[in-house]
Amino acid sequence: MRKSVSIRVVHGILWALALLALFSCIRVFFFGSMNMPILAFTFSGIKVSLTLKLDALSTILFIMISLLAAAIARFAIRYLDGEERQWYFYRYLLLTVIGVCLFVLSSNLLMLFACWLLTSYGLHQLLLFFPDRADAVNAARKKALVSRLGDLALLAGIFLTYDTFHSLEFDRIFEVYNAWPSFRQESTRMEWIVLFFVMGAMIKSAQFPFHFWLPDTMATPTPVSAMMHAGIINAGGFLMIRLSPLLQSVEVGPAVLIIAGATTSVYGALSMITQSNIKRKLGYSTISQMGMMLFACGLGAYGVALLHIFAHSFYKAHAFLSTGGLVDEARKAGFKLRPIGLFGILLGIGGALAFAYFSFEFENGGRFPYFIYGAVLWLGLVQNTGRSSVGYSYVRVWSVILVLMLVAVGLYGLVEHGLGQYLSEVAPASPSVSGLSPYSISSLIALGLFCLGLLLTRSLQRGSSLSRRLYAFLLNGGYFSAASDRFFEKNTPVVREG
Repeated sequence: MRKSVSIRVVHGILWALALLALFSCIRVFFFGSMNMPILAFTFSGIKVSLTLKLDALSTILFIMISLLAAAIARFAIRYLDGEERQWYFYRYLLLTVIGVCLFVLSSNLLMLFACWLLTSYGLHQLLLFFPDRADAVNAARKKALVSRLGDLALLAGIFLTYDTFHSLEFDRIFEVYNAWPSFRQESTRMEWIVLFFVMGAMIKSAQFPFHFWLPDTMATPTPVSAMMHAGIINAGGFLMIRLSPLLQSVEVGPAVLIIAGATTSVYGALSMITQSNIKRKLGYSTISQMGMMLFACGLGAYGVALLHIFAHSFYKAHAFLSTGGLVDEARKAGFKLRPIGLFGILLGIGGALAFAYFSFEFENGGRFPYFIYGAVLWLGLVQNTGRSSVGYSYVRVWSVILVLMLVAVGLYGLVEHGLGQYLSEVAPASPSVSGLSPYSISSLIALGLFCLGLLLTRSLQRGSSLSRRLYAFLLNGGYFSAASDRFFEKNTPVVREG
């Protein structure tokens, strides 16, 4: 009885958080952004403040996280009914959700890092819901080891930021940065600062080659997987959008995001095709989607990245909570290389070169990032089309497909444009492109990686020796998981009960 009451209390707190998030979102929409100080003190000469930053970015993610958490908690009431550790799940779910919410509402880097650690701790405990399962313990240890690398990268970025700007408050850092153009152009310190933050975001969002722990976490209960894939793994994308004013005048960080995001997206999508376990398939799908999200951040298309976070979170939570109905979806036909696909490839390459050499610009800044992302989106739509089995003519079938693609891209553009306008005070405009630079070169390389991925998708359907070796490599996740298993078995073996 007491456990039942405690669970209901946690559930009520989560719904109260959702209502509070809705109120804060409405308040920001009508009255603008604000900082809400909660606590402030000085420690070792460093000013420490617990201040909630309510703006367009934080509030929309606050409402997304709290709604998903409340829905997942509701689902878990029946899913975990009869489990001895049901209260354990709700206790650490609440801790993790509070950590994620404070993470997106942080007004400074110190508070963000503390909430980053709190979220990581809560997730680690959730992954250990079944402490007697060796697979679950191994996955939790892998995640903990990789996360510590991300913590070190983020801590290095925070240290360099404080040493440079003598402040950890986002508003103050951006104010000084925007008033210091000569420093932005001449110093390599900003390149290192951004690169450390980029590495932290990549590790947090399971980017290649730091991805191998994510597909191995499927021994945990489904509600844990849903919360992790829908509300926690997006932290890297949020960090990049929050720090987007720092990314505009550097070259290495965005280029790394573009290449790493494209590589991870292609690798995750190819690996997903080979998986027979539906939850592992969803795990590789998340890896691929996080790659696309950071790819958009590298391009400077922050509205696209935010839309990606929002859409993927709700989709992936629903997917995990209804895995029983996804088996038929997993049997869909693969990619068919068509003239319309070749048109998308040529459009992307030709348009990208035109933007690079002629520097086409519009009133609100360059549209090169959106052109590249649109070409990739077009290729993604092509990938999900197959040969029609009905008796319509070839021209008629592909005319319908072409119209549907154009409508989909148009609707996507409208929604993204609205989010871009909503983020106008938080994230800078998309960068303009003039000539071949590390930014444009990395974008063209990424586009080539996506085209290669589509061709490899088609080659997996053949029975050649090369395709069989590629299939085995992808089926085993590139053998990263096996290598990490051997490392842990050798250095810190799991003690099995009984």
